[in-house]
Amino acid sequence: MAAVDALPDDVARVALDLPLRANLSALDNIALIPLYQRHYSAAESSRLAQAMLDQLGYAGIAPLRDPDMTPAQRFVTKLARALILKRPRLVIDRPGAMLYDVPYPSFIRQLAVQAEMTGTWEIFDFSWNQALYQA
Repeated sequence: MAAVDALPDDVARVALDLPLRANLSALDNIALIPLYQRHYSAAESSRLAQAMLDQLGYAGIAPLRDPDMTPAQRFVTKLARALILKRPRLVIDRPGAMLYDVPYPSFIRQLAVQAEMTGTWEIFDFSWNQALYQA
């Protein structure tokens, strides 16, 4: 865990301890990133957020709020929020804690192909789960 906490600023992270804002839709949770970190307009931030959901194949979850999402939809929203940062590395911290409703190694592989991210995706997980990623 100390390794994840000490990640540099050029790393985007998807983790259970990085919650979504429950009162905001998936689209709004993602749009907050360019709105506040890059000072884009609200309209442009929403357009970028929708484009990210489209790219991941989850455009339909845009209006859903956190309590209305499945664990997989919540993960996709967190992933989109991390990807919109456009950082060279993405760390997914203990995906099994977030993706307990789908076979998560294959789910993450499918998202990685759709996202066409140029950087690297890394998964930090418990050692006993490493065999899941060998397939």
